[in-house]
Amino acid sequence: MSEPVVDAERHASWLELFFDLVAVAGIGMLARLLVDDTSGGGIAVYIIAYTAIWMIWACFTLYSNVAGQGAHVVLILAAMFVLGVMTAAVPEIHGEHATAFAVAYVVGRFLAARPWQRAVVLTDLPIVQTGGGIVPWIVSFWCEGTTQYALWALGLAIDLWFLVSASTERLLASTQERLDRVRRSRRGAGRRGEQVPDTVEVVGADVPHLGERLGLFVLIVLGEGLVQIVDAASEAEWDRPLAVTGAGAFVLMFGLWAAAVRFGYAGVALLPDRALLPRLAWPAHLAATLALATVAAVLGLLVADPRAAVDDRVRSILLASYAGYALLCAGVLAATGHRRPAAWVAGPAVVAAGVVALGTGLAAEGTVWVLAAGVLVTLSARARGATAPAGA
Repeated sequence: MSEPVVDAERHASWLELFFDLVAVAGIGMLARLLVDDTSGGGIAVYIIAYTAIWMIWACFTLYSNVAGQGAHVVLILAAMFVLGVMTAAVPEIHGEHATAFAVAYVVGRFLAARPWQRAVVLTDLPIVQTGGGIVPWIVSFWCEGTTQYALWALGLAIDLWFLVSASTERLLASTQERLDRVRRSRRGAGRRGEQVPDTVEVVGADVPHLGERLGLFVLIVLGEGLVQIVDAASEAEWDRPLAVTGAGAFVLMFGLWAAAVRFGYAGVALLPDRALLPRLAWPAHLAATLALATVAAVLGLLVADPRAAVDDRVRSILLASYAGYALLCAGVLAATGHRRPAAWVAGPAVVAAGVVALGTGLAAEGTVWVLAAGVLVTLSARARGATAPAGA
């Protein structure tokens, strides 16, 4: 008698892992972009470029998630090429390669929309099928400088607003109305050919597999941060300040890994698995990974010169991303009913950030260890809470 077959949970395929390799290069290049220009304008372009690269990654991640083994290899390879062009354009994104970055983004968005039929509604990432946010990018082909970047920001803002505000009911209703109009126009013109479906097909994500893919991207961000730290240490003078600062940076990165990946979901620290619907997990993942990538990039700067007092601008960027990440996670945890973990994340992080902010003469080694302590206290509180008796 044969044993019953049990469906195994899907894991990332070799093709998906190959696709993520381009994201590794993109995160590394974005880190260098931030390090090279920490001015207000430089930070703005860094955030815009990060969001654009993440957007292309997200669109094709959802495609491979839904298509599974049926995903077209050529389409994924084309997406990799698009991401490769965007990544290669990052070093000169303030100059002659800005338009190439924009063109690659637009091509990527059009490619991402191709596999989906007009009767299909992707409820978990509807921006794949909308073109409103692409229009400002197309207009930016004929602009330069601040105007071009502002148009990019506008396009991304339109897409993100649509992602968080459009309801599933409205999406289904508008798609059904569009199908009805097409069908009536074809009948009125007496046209034959392509059969127009009568009803809308709703397509959702494979949630367990999507959670793994989101987690892998967080690993990419943190892993690239470790690369930045190691690279900075390799060029610094090997002495006690470097040893202390490097060890603190590693402890901080390992702590963030434990909080965001080991005990988190979609990059949100201490969030239980699948506690967010995919529609909400996407924007949370974008904000969380952006903050983590920024922390990781700045740590490389501190390790590179551990004896010097931390520059005010660099400290501001580090504290904004560190505290911003903690408050984001606390907000998501509180909104999903996990108030105790929210306090575990927000409290120590805010205290640690406050200590660093007040210690204006604090050197790199002290800065990294204070921030690392904030994460370690969070993990310790989480461990004590997890082992406490029920009702305690």
